[in-house]
Amino acid sequence: MSFFKDVSLKSAGSDLIGFLRTSGNHSPWLFLAACVPTAIIIYTFYIDTLQKGKPPPREIIYVESWPATRTIEESKAAIAERQKLKDEMIAREKEAYKAFGRAVGMDVDRIEREALAEQAAQKAAQEKQDAGAVK
Repeated sequence: MSFFKDVSLKSAGSDLIGFLRTSGNHSPWLFLAACVPTAIIIYTFYIDTLQKGKPPPREIIYVESWPATRTIEESKAAIAERQKLKDEMIAREKEAYKAFGRAVGMDVDRIEREALAEQAAQKAAQEKQDAGAVK
């Protein structure tokens, strides 16, 4: 802060006025030409902060609606259709992961067999535990 203790706005203003009053090759237009680009840059930064300070626009989510006359059978059919599409999407994703695994040199078939065996063991243990709880 030792630099700012010697700075005074009053003396800076008097220096500026004294500089502009001197005769010679100095021109106030040169001073103006030096100050205008700086002012434009500062103003541009100010405008930029105003633009980026605004929150993003809200995201509108539309929800499906059905007629009040929709029956339970129609609802179940729509649910089954949507579930079928989800299952197909999951199967495609699984195949894509398998292809990626093969591309990087993994033995995906062995990994899948081990996972199925582990799932079968867990299912058997759960059924055994459920059977023990029923007695």
